[in-house]
Amino acid sequence: MKKIQQTSLLVCITILILFGSAGIVFYWPTISQVLAEAMSKSAGEEQIGADPFSYDPPLPSYVKDLHPKYHIQAELHTSDAKIAGKMTVEFDNPKTKDIRLYVYDYLWNRMSVKSIRYKDKPLAFDRETTAIKLANPFGAELRGALAIEFENPVPRRGTRFGVKDDIWTLTTWYPMLGAQNQQGKWYDPPLRIDYGDPFIYHYADYDVTFVSPQGYNWVSSWGRGVSTPLDGSRQQVRYQGKKLLNFALVGSPLYHVETITLGQNLSVDIASVDKGNIERIKTIAQSVFPTYSDWYGNLPYPHVAIAETSTGTTYAMEYANMAIFKRDMYQRNLIDHWLPHEIAHLWWYNSVATLEATHGWLDEGLVEVSVTHYLQNRYGNQAANSLLDEYASDSQRLGQRYPGGKLDKPLQKFATEEEFHWTWYSRGALLFDHLRRQIGDEAYKQFLHKVQQNYHGSVIGAEHLDQALGQALRGEAVYFRKYTQALNTTAFGPVQFEPYVTTFINGMSYYPSIPARVTNQTAYIPLREVGERMGLSVEWSKEKQMIEVSGNGRVAYLKEGDSFAWVAGKRVDLGKPIRSIKERTMVPMAFFRLAMDFASVYDAQERTVKFVTRKASGKAGE
Repeated sequence: MKKIQQTSLLVCITILILFGSAGIVFYWPTISQVLAEAMSKSAGEEQIGADPFSYDPPLPSYVKDLHPKYHIQAELHTSDAKIAGKMTVEFDNPKTKDIRLYVYDYLWNRMSVKSIRYKDKPLAFDRETTAIKLANPFGAELRGALAIEFENPVPRRGTRFGVKDDIWTLTTWYPMLGAQNQQGKWYDPPLRIDYGDPFIYHYADYDVTFVSPQGYNWVSSWGRGVSTPLDGSRQQVRYQGKKLLNFALVGSPLYHVETITLGQNLSVDIASVDKGNIERIKTIAQSVFPTYSDWYGNLPYPHVAIAETSTGTTYAMEYANMAIFKRDMYQRNLIDHWLPHEIAHLWWYNSVATLEATHGWLDEGLVEVSVTHYLQNRYGNQAANSLLDEYASDSQRLGQRYPGGKLDKPLQKFATEEEFHWTWYSRGALLFDHLRRQIGDEAYKQFLHKVQQNYHGSVIGAEHLDQALGQALRGEAVYFRKYTQALNTTAFGPVQFEPYVTTFINGMSYYPSIPARVTNQTAYIPLREVGERMGLSVEWSKEKQMIEVSGNGRVAYLKEGDSFAWVAGKRVDLGKPIRSIKERTMVPMAFFRLAMDFASVYDAQERTVKFVTRKASGKAGE
């Protein structure tokens, strides 16, 4: 390279450095923000993976996910009080002989399913009380779509689905894909009764186009939508939502709607015929949402709605991303209980669901105890404790009048509405509050955050709660499976808990797929995973019909259920029996010390087990 070229290169580099430095200075606020976000994300990922005992995969949902997508085009004809609609529902092939659709109408007000087609071919179907059955036309295809035409008369009364005083409450207004369990069997949806909402839903994505007269203001399961005027004094609103349990709308030409933003990403649409009521609702919402976000985590949806219906309508109810209540609740300040109750359902029933007809204690108990959190945050401990005292009185009367009942009693089996409320609402709330007091607020919050993180978009029960509880406490927990099956006369007791312990081998931590744990004050270690990590060979001896463990100059024989091992023909007492957990052989820690001659130390306070396989010379067995 010539001297002039070198000089030119140096000048270019100098200019680049100067301009680059100026650019960094000029754009530093943006650059620093990007770096901060990257560092925050990195720290967050590190924190998420920091607990090695939280790796257990979530338990399967009660509903097998067929990944349905709805495309619905519907029009509300207000003069005739009916919805006319066409829809396409696309979903994975269930690989069953038949397909089920659910129709959640009233026996005295039937939805009409006019036709079902597959690839423009009409399909025969049978309409039962709450379900439609048809032969599966998908054949060997992995996914298919059904085109359905329907018409649904809207009851002119204050029912859950109906119109009163020109407020249209449109819930369960279209045919829905049925739900299967994980074994591929279709659920039979239970019939409506006078209380409760015993429906079975399937999470889905929605693209809904809804036509109504101009001047109607709607709130929905996915915001205000995109509105377009049509001819004939009509309007069209399009909604596109993800991972919704169902899709509901409430609207009226009388509505005032105000949208507020809470937190960073949540918009709340508030609808009422009275602007003054909107201010009252807003005050409650601004206290409730931050409180529940603290206890349960941020709601994983961008839009929710609160709709006030007319007097004499259904008390209060929850649908996907919607809290609905009747105007009567301003009397005696009932709104200060039941609106927080319905808003809590946005987490418990909506983000995470359950089989309402059989496990309604889960969401109703959680949302009732949520009200106590709201009261405590807004008014103090006395208000919260007063409501808990009411629950305790209800639970006492429940045990006296219905001693043979239990929390997991199916909705259809309750003798009276009184038993239903005292069971799922009052005793259910006490079940969760008892756990909170036992493990402390921080661990309780961590547990419910885990449930939301693990099971958003799933339908869950007691075993799912126990798994999340165990993860929060770092161990195996049994609480909900036990006490939801206990009689109403049974007092709630402690969590049955086996804490996990961290295993150290020669100073290095090791986390086997089945964690070591403490059972009956004894540390149990997974034999094969930890043994092989320590240089042992673990095999099955056909000759002795026992497990053979060899290494470190020794050979030991043992079998599950025994509290001893055989080494060199001598029986070695281990103190506690050898167990099987999740099809893995677990041995008392003493096995490695007494039978295999490895040094070991258990620290109960730190929950650690430390093994040393090398002696001072650095060689095992010397």
